[in-house]
Amino acid sequence: MSKVEDRRSLLAGVLASPWLASAFMKSACADEIRQRPTLDIHAHLFGLGDAGTGCRISEAIADGAAFRYLMATLYLRVPGKTVDERYEEVLVEHVKGSGLTKAAVLGQDAVYDRHGKVDWDRTSFYVPNDYIFTVAARHSEILIPCPSINPNRADAIEELIRCHEKGARLLKIHPPTQGVDVADVKHAKFFRCCNELNMIVLVHTGHEHSAPVIDKNLAAPHRLELALEQGCTVVACHAGTGWISDSPDQLPEFLSLLKRYPKLWGDTAVLGTAGRVRDVERLLEDKELVCSRLLHGSDFPFPAAPMAFAARIGEAAANHIAAEANFLKRDFDLKEALGIGRVSAERGFELVLGRPAVSCSSTSSVPAISPCRIIRGRRSKRQIR
Repeated sequence: MSKVEDRRSLLAGVLASPWLASAFMKSACADEIRQRPTLDIHAHLFGLGDAGTGCRISEAIADGAAFRYLMATLYLRVPGKTVDERYEEVLVEHVKGSGLTKAAVLGQDAVYDRHGKVDWDRTSFYVPNDYIFTVAARHSEILIPCPSINPNRADAIEELIRCHEKGARLLKIHPPTQGVDVADVKHAKFFRCCNELNMIVLVHTGHEHSAPVIDKNLAAPHRLELALEQGCTVVACHAGTGWISDSPDQLPEFLSLLKRYPKLWGDTAVLGTAGRVRDVERLLEDKELVCSRLLHGSDFPFPAAPMAFAARIGEAAANHIAAEANFLKRDFDLKEALGIGRVSAERGFELVLGRPAVSCSSTSSVPAISPCRIIRGRRSKRQIR
C-alpha cells in the first residue's frame, strides 16, 4: 500500500468514529482559532522631550540603573536621531516582530495639587496625551492610544471627553506616582462619565519599582471599588502583585475583588520578571477564575526574565525564550509557556476593540443628570461664542 493510501485509510478510520471525528475537527480548527487578533494592553511610550514631544522625565529616573540599562539595551542613542524618535522606532519594531496584532501605548499624566493645577516638582515622568495620539496615528495598523488622565486635574472630565472624541477606548491612571486616591468620592462623577462613554479604565495596582512613589497605599486594589460601583470596566494593572519583600501583600485583595465584580480584569504586565515569580504562582493556583479574567500586557520596555521561571516551564524552554531579542515576543512567549499568553491577548483585543464605540452626542442611555452632558454643553457654548 502506498503512503497516500495509508493516509487515506487513517483518515477514514478517524472519521468513522464520532469521538475521533470530533477531536479531528477541533484540531483542524486550531489553526483558524490561533489567527484571532491579539492585543498587548500595556506598552509604555516615554521620552526625554528632546524632539518637541512634551515628554518629561525626572533625574531620579534618568540617573537610575534601570533607565541606563534600557537606553543601552534598546540602542536609544544613535547618530542623527533624538531619544524620543529612536524610542518610537524601537517600539514599532518590537510590536511588528512580536506576533501580536496590536499594542496599546500608554500615556502618563502629571501630578496635580489640591486646586487641580499641575505640580511639575512632584511629577517623576510625563507623556502627554497629544503625543500618544500622534504616535498611535502614525502607526495605526499596530498601535492604539491609551491616554492618561489624573482625576485630580481640574479639567479631568473635559479631558476625558476630548480623548474619547479623538478615538480613545481606554485610559490609564497611576495612583502611586500621580498621587491620586481613586477611592475618593469626589471622583465618582469622573468614573460615571467613563462608564457612559464606555471607556475602559486601567489603574496601576500592586507595588511600583521603576518610578518614585508618592504613596504606595494608593495602589491597593480595594480602592478600585468606587470606579466599579459606577459601572466602569476596570483593569487592575499588574493584578495587585509585588515582590516577596513588598509590604503589604496586595494580591489577596485583587483575588477577592475578582469574585465580587464581573467587570474587573487584571493584566499580566511585568508578571514575567524575576521579582513576581511567587505571585505568578499564586495567581495560577486558581486557573478557572484568574485565567479567565487576565489580559495580556508586557509593560514594554521592561523585559521578561524567562530563566526565573525555569522550575515551572523547564530549563530548555526558559533558555530558548531568553534567547529571543525582541522584548515583546520574549514576554509573550513566556506567558504562552505559563499558560496565560495567547488566550489572554485575544481576550484583551475583544474587550477593547470589540466594544462598540459610543458617540459623545448620544444621549439615549445617559442618565438625566450626566457630568458628560454638562461638560459637553459648556464646550458647545464656548464654541458658539
